[in-house]
Amino acid sequence: MKSLHPDRPQIQLFAADGAPLTTIRVAPGDYQIGSSHEHHTEFATPRTASETNNDGVAALARVVGEHGYDHEMYGSLRKGKRRRFFSKKMIGFIAAIFSSAFSFQVLSAVARSVMTTQRGSTKGQSVAAQRIVDLPMTLSFFFGLLSDSYPVKGLRRKGWMIIGMAINAISVFAIATLSSLVESNRDDDGVNMVIVVMLLLLILSGAVGCIMTYVCIHTHVIEISQCEPLRNRGIFQADYFIFRRLVSMLSSTYIYFTIGTGTTPNISLTLTSVILAFITILPLPLIIQRWKEQYYSLPMAFRVRVNIFWKIMQQKAVWRVLIFISFFGLFLAIKFNDSMTVIRNWAGGAANDDQLLTKSIQDLVMLLTILAWRMFFLNTAWRSFFAFAPLMTILPHFLASIFVTFDIARDRYLYRALVSISYVSDGITTLNLVVPLTEIIQEGSEGATVGLTLSLQRLISTFVSTQNQGLFQGENFYDESAVKADGDGIRKDVFVSLVYMFLINLVAYVGLIFLPKQKLDAQQLRMYGGFTKAASTIIVIFCVALFIYAIVINVMTYVPSLACHPIAGGDGC
Repeated sequence: MKSLHPDRPQIQLFAADGAPLTTIRVAPGDYQIGSSHEHHTEFATPRTASETNNDGVAALARVVGEHGYDHEMYGSLRKGKRRRFFSKKMIGFIAAIFSSAFSFQVLSAVARSVMTTQRGSTKGQSVAAQRIVDLPMTLSFFFGLLSDSYPVKGLRRKGWMIIGMAINAISVFAIATLSSLVESNRDDDGVNMVIVVMLLLLILSGAVGCIMTYVCIHTHVIEISQCEPLRNRGIFQADYFIFRRLVSMLSSTYIYFTIGTGTTPNISLTLTSVILAFITILPLPLIIQRWKEQYYSLPMAFRVRVNIFWKIMQQKAVWRVLIFISFFGLFLAIKFNDSMTVIRNWAGGAANDDQLLTKSIQDLVMLLTILAWRMFFLNTAWRSFFAFAPLMTILPHFLASIFVTFDIARDRYLYRALVSISYVSDGITTLNLVVPLTEIIQEGSEGATVGLTLSLQRLISTFVSTQNQGLFQGENFYDESAVKADGDGIRKDVFVSLVYMFLINLVAYVGLIFLPKQKLDAQQLRMYGGFTKAASTIIVIFCVALFIYAIVINVMTYVPSLACHPIAGGDGC
C-alpha cells in the first residue's frame, strides 16, 4: 500500500543479527532527541532502554531518506559546536582552571600553616582555619545564582571568574604582608588577636575568590558538555577532571617543598604567599584574550531568578539527583579515624608514610579511574557504574583490616597497596556532581543548579568531618588504653568497630534508587517526571540547618570554654 506520508523520513529497524525487521515513517521531530536546534529543550516521545542503548541492543535504528540521521546534530542538548578540552581554542579556559585549582589547594595549606605560626594557637583553631577555607563553598549556590542573574559585560562565567581571581590575589598578597609581621614577632609571648582576626578574614576573603572561580568553571564545563552529542557526552568532563588531577599533583608538590609537613615551614610563609599570588594572576592575560564565551545580553533580576529556581528545585529529576548526591556524600565519607589510625600503626608504621607520595598516589588512581570511565564506561548505565563507589570504598579497607588486625600480614606496602585501590571510589564520586546534572540542567539556571549541588556537598562534608571526631568514633567500641598491648581482645574489638563503619558506608547504595538509569532516562524524567511542591521547601530547610551547624562549629572553635569539645576539634573537656 502506498504511504500516506511519502515526504517523511523512514526509520528502519534491524535485529541484533542484522536482519531487517520493519520500516516506519515518522514526523521529523520524533527522532530529534535533545536537538541542538533553537528549541533544544524539546525531546522525543520516551523510548525504552532497549531502543536507545548504544552498547549493543536488541534493535538498531537507521534513518534513511532525504532527512538522514546525524547524531552529531541531533544528539546535543545545547546549540554550539563540540569542543575538545586539550586544544588551542580552550587554552584560555585551561589557564583559568589551573589558576583556580592551584590557588584553592595551596591557600588551604597556607591557612593551616599561618595559624600554627601564632604562638598560643590551638590545634582546634588550626583545624578551624581549614574549615574557614571550606566555608565559602557552602555559598556556591549564591555565587552561581549571581552569575546567572547579572552577567559582567555580557559574560556570565568569564566575568565573575576574573572578579574571583582578583579577590583571591589581593587577599593572598595581604596575607603575605601580615605573615611577615607574624614572623618578625615570633619570639613575642601570647597571641596578637587583632592579627589573628585579620588573618582569618583575609583567608575567608581569599577562599571566597577561589569558590567564585570554581563555581564559574564547573558550570562552564557542563555548558560545554551539553554541546556534545549523546554518544560522546562526558568526554569533555573527563578531560577536565584529568587536568585537575594533574594540577593537584603540582599543587601538592609545591606545598611539600614550601610549607612542608611539620609545624615549621620550609621557607617563609611570606614568600610562599607572594609566589601563590603571582601564580594566581599570571594566567589572567591569557584568560582575558583566549577564553571565548557566548555573549549573554539578557540580565534578569535576582528575585526573578530565585522564583524560577524555586520551581526548578521542585522537579522530580532535580531532587532525586540531589538525594543521590547526599547519600553518597554522607555515608561514604563517614570514617572511624581512630580505628583506622590503629590499623595504620599496626601495619608496619604505615601512618608515617610520606604525605606527598600518598597524595600523589591518590591523584594518580583517581586520574586513571576517570580515564577508564572516559574510554570504557562513558555510556554504561549510571547505577551500574556508580555502584562501584561503595564497593571500592569498603572492600580494600575490609581486606586490609582482616590482614592487619588478625596479624595475618602486617606489611606497610601491602596495606598501602590495598588502600590505594580504594581511591578508585574517589575517582568515581568525583563524577557524580557533573554527569547527572548535565542531562537535567536547564539553560539560564546552570550556575544556580551547580552551586546548589556544590553547597550541599560541602555542607554534608562539614557535618561529617566534625562528627568523625564526635559521634563517629571507633573508640566507642574498644578500650583505647589496650591498643598498645595488641592482644586478641583488642584486635577483635577494633575489627568490629571497622565492620560497623563498613555497614554505615553500605547505606550509600540507597542513593542509587533515586539516580536515573542513564542519559535519556534523566532527560525523560526532567521532561515528564512532574513536580513535587514540597521539595524546594525541604531542600532549603535542610541546607539552612546544615549551614547554621557549620557556622556554630566554627564559632565554637574560638570560644575557649567550647573549643575543648571533640566536635569543635578539641580533645575533650
